[in-house]
Amino acid sequence: MLEPLPVSPLPAPIPSEAFPPLGANIRVVMIWPRFPSSFWGFEGVLEMLPEAAMTPPLGLITVAALCPPSWKIRLMDQCFQEIRDEDLLAADLIMISAMHAQRFHARDILMRARALGRRTFIGGPWASSDPEGALQHADHVMVGEAEEAFAAIATALEQGTAQRLYRIVDKPDMTASPVPRYDLLRLDKYTSMPVQFSRGCPFQCEFCDIITIYGRKPRAKTPAQIMGELDTLRGLGWRNEVFIVDDNFIGNIHKALALCRELATWQVEHNHPFSFYTEASLNLADQPELLNAMVSANFMYVFIGIETPSSEALKESRKFQNLRSGDNVKQVRIIQEAGLWVLAGFIVGFDSDDATIFERQREFIELTNITWAMAGVLQAPPTTALYERVKREGRLHEDSEALTNFSPPNFDTVLPVPILLRGLSTLLSGLYEAKPFFARALRSLEIWQPHTTQVPPSLPISYNLRVLAASMWRQGLRSPYKQEYWRFLFHLLTKFGRQPAKLWLGFMVLLSAHHFLIYSREVAKELEQECLAFEKKQATSTIDPALAAALKLAARA
Repeated sequence: MLEPLPVSPLPAPIPSEAFPPLGANIRVVMIWPRFPSSFWGFEGVLEMLPEAAMTPPLGLITVAALCPPSWKIRLMDQCFQEIRDEDLLAADLIMISAMHAQRFHARDILMRARALGRRTFIGGPWASSDPEGALQHADHVMVGEAEEAFAAIATALEQGTAQRLYRIVDKPDMTASPVPRYDLLRLDKYTSMPVQFSRGCPFQCEFCDIITIYGRKPRAKTPAQIMGELDTLRGLGWRNEVFIVDDNFIGNIHKALALCRELATWQVEHNHPFSFYTEASLNLADQPELLNAMVSANFMYVFIGIETPSSEALKESRKFQNLRSGDNVKQVRIIQEAGLWVLAGFIVGFDSDDATIFERQREFIELTNITWAMAGVLQAPPTTALYERVKREGRLHEDSEALTNFSPPNFDTVLPVPILLRGLSTLLSGLYEAKPFFARALRSLEIWQPHTTQVPPSLPISYNLRVLAASMWRQGLRSPYKQEYWRFLFHLLTKFGRQPAKLWLGFMVLLSAHHFLIYSREVAKELEQECLAFEKKQATSTIDPALAAALKLAARA
C-alpha cells in the first residue's frame, strides 16, 4: 500500500505546480554516493586490485528494473566516478539511494542537482530512517521498499502528480521482485556481486534498524529466482564472488536450506562458477543440516554479529539468540569446523559495559581466531528501540553527525566517553598489530575445515599474477610489516599449498593486512583526537561563560 506521509513542519514547502510532468521518456541518472573509509571498505586492499570498489548498489539496480522501459537510465558510482555538472544536467531526474554513512555525500549531490534545476528522488536506508532530513535536500523521498509501489510513483512522476514524500506501508512479496539490472554496472570495477534472497530478521536486537525498516518476518525469493539472477550474472561474464546480502540469511531456516540444496545442484551443473559469502546469526551453529548444505552450495565464509562476550550486554540489547548455548566460543568453532570461515562484528559501549570489556573482547576474538573482527562503538540509529529508549531517558544527541562506529556515540553512555574511545583504540591496536594479526589468521586457517565442494573463484592467471606482484611490491617490500608478511606467506604455501580453498582465502587474508594494519592506526589517531576534543569541551563547559567564549575565539584564530 502506498500513501503520502505527512511531515510537520515540511522544510521549504514546494507547491505541486513546481513539479511539471516529466513525460514518458525520462532521462534518469542513478547515483550511488561515496562511503567514508571504514573497516569493511577494504580501501587498502583495493590499492592492489584492478577493481575500484567492493560491491555495487543492489537497491538502485533493483529500482532500475522497476522503471518503465521507456526511461533511459544511466548508473554512476561515486566510489570511482566523478559526478560532474554535465552528468546532472544530462538528466531529467536524479535518483539516489544511500545508507546512513553516505548521507553527507548524498546531500552534496542533491544540493548540486537542485542548484542546477534538476529533479531529485531519494530512497534507501537513510531516507527510510530519516525522511525529514532527506526532505531538506530532495524533491521526492520514498520510505520503505519499492517493488509493489514504484509503478504508481513512476506514473506520478511522468504525469506531474508526484508527492514530496511517500511511505510504503506494506512489506512487498519478494517473489515479485525483478531481476536487478546488472547490465547497468561496470562489472570490472567490483570485487563481488550482490544477490538478495530475503529481507527481514526474526530477532529483536535493540540497536538494529533492519527489523524496523524491513520487519521481523523474513520474506524470501524462490530458489528459481535466485538461479535466474545467477544465470544473468554468468551471461554477463561474471566469475568472481557473489555476496548474498541478506542481513540474516538464516532468518527463515527452512527456506535457506531449500535454496542451498538447489544451489548445490546448480553449482555442479555449471562447474561451480561462483563462491558465496553472506551474513547470519550465531544460531547457525545449531543447524548442522543447513551448515552442510551451505558448504555444499560453495559458501566460503560468513559474517556473524557476535557483538560481545558479555551476557549482561546481550540481555540488555535483547540479543537473546547469542545467549542460548551459553558458550559462544564453542558456537563459533562449530561453524568453522563445519566448513565456513567466520568474520564478525563486535560492539563496546553498552550500559552494562565497564572498563574490563576491551580486554574481554580481545580475549574472545583471540580464542575464536576471528581474523577480521570489526569492533566499534555502540550507536543508536533512528527508528531503533535503542534510539527511542535513550531519547526517553534524555540521553540522545539529536544533533549528532556520527558517521561510523568509530565516531563518539550519539547518546550519553554510562562508560565515560574518553574511557570508551581510548579503550576501543587499545582493543583495535592489540588486534591489528602485525604479529597477533598474522598469528590469528594462521590459526583460523588451521581450524577452518573446507570441503571438496568449496571451490574458489576461477579468475584468469594474468589477474592473479598482477595482484600477487602488487602485493609483493606494496606489502613485501615497502610496508612496515614486511617481515611478518613473508613469514605468513611462507607458512601459507608450505602448510596449505595443496589445499585450494585455504590457499585462496589465506591470500585474501594476506592482502587484507594492508588495510587492517594501516587503517587501525588511522582510527586510533582519530579516536584520540575525539577524546581530546571531548575533554576540551567538558573543561570549557565548567568554566566562566565569558572565558569559554574567549577560548573558542582563540581556537578559531
